[in-house]
Amino acid sequence: MIRLLHRIRREDRGVSLAELLVAMSVGVLVLAMAGAFFVSVARASATGTGVDANTRVSTTVMREVQRMLRVASNNPVQSGTDTQYAFQYASATSVRFFAYINLNSAVEVQPVEVQFTLDPTKGTITETKWSGTPTDPTKTYFDFPRSATAALSDTPTSTIILGTNVVPGTLFTYRDAGNNPLTPTAAGLSDADLQAVRSVTFSVTVGEKDLTRLAAADNVTLTSTVSMPNLQFGP
Repeated sequence: MIRLLHRIRREDRGVSLAELLVAMSVGVLVLAMAGAFFVSVARASATGTGVDANTRVSTTVMREVQRMLRVASNNPVQSGTDTQYAFQYASATSVRFFAYINLNSAVEVQPVEVQFTLDPTKGTITETKWSGTPTDPTKTYFDFPRSATAALSDTPTSTIILGTNVVPGTLFTYRDAGNNPLTPTAAGLSDADLQAVRSVTFSVTVGEKDLTRLAAADNVTLTSTVSMPNLQFGP
């Protein structure tokens, strides 16, 4: 390099070594700025793509959870001695309840039992449904599997993974008719609190689980409070 510079100086005395070094420095600076610009553009594009994908997933999950919670209903029984309240299990990451979801009068309306559950290890939200078994000829009353725990041993009618890349955390919070919070224990809400639930706030974050990483900029959080008109007047 030194020999080349000396040769250049001998061939063209009009360019000094200092000028050449300045020119080279400016060139390197311009190249560095151009590289940084392209990296920034590529990063912004990747972030935009991630936000779009995570928004679609979180929106799909939110719409389904809202749709089912709005029609949460107590399950009537023939005897009248065993009131089956709408919510059968409720914790920060899982909720199971009865719902009358088919509102088309042309189709026979039947309740379902539905559960939404977060798997923090896999980062998924699953929707599980059980169809009821009619207990009378008119199909007015239905029997469902019941349990005070988070899991049912009965085979579900359907199981669907609603969303992936879900960031672990509190998905469900509950309030009574007076808007007072109902706080689940490690075993979920108590029987008395299950009967008192009148609104559920659902919050879901989809994206990067490690919030210290750059990909966390892609994260999308949606929150909605759903009230249940079928439960507003008590059991």
